[in-house]
Amino acid sequence: GRLEFISGSHLWNSFYQPEAFGETVDPSEGYEKNPNYEKIPDIDANRGDFDIISFDLKPGDVYVFHGLTVHGSGGNFTNSRRRRGYSVRYTGDDVTYSARLGTHKDLRNHNLHDGDPLDSNQYPLIFS
Repeated sequence: GRLEFISGSHLWNSFYQPEAFGETVDPSEGYEKNPNYEKIPDIDANRGDFDIISFDLKPGDVYVFHGLTVHGSGGNFTNSRRRRGYSVRYTGDDVTYSARLGTHKDLRNHNLHDGDPLDSNQYPLIFS
């Protein structure tokens, strides 16, 4: 279940409805539906139509990629190795908060409103 990316997909000028997938995932958790977002293409059924890239990582390696890059992975199907992930999101200091439907519920901040600067306890300014 390593992470795969569709090369160049961040340039498609499309917002896709994020999906949680896997046998143990409750589809009601995580993402709300946004009627303005496109349905993600069926990549698994049409893998030859996409430039799918992936990388072999070693412990301590990281991925850094644009947030609109279409990406995903299958589950961990081994009983002998653990797979752990940690996600960190960085933005420019000119980015503002958006409460639109379709963002992950864990990214919500009820103290921020549309257009507010992100600089807050949840989104601290790291470098200016």
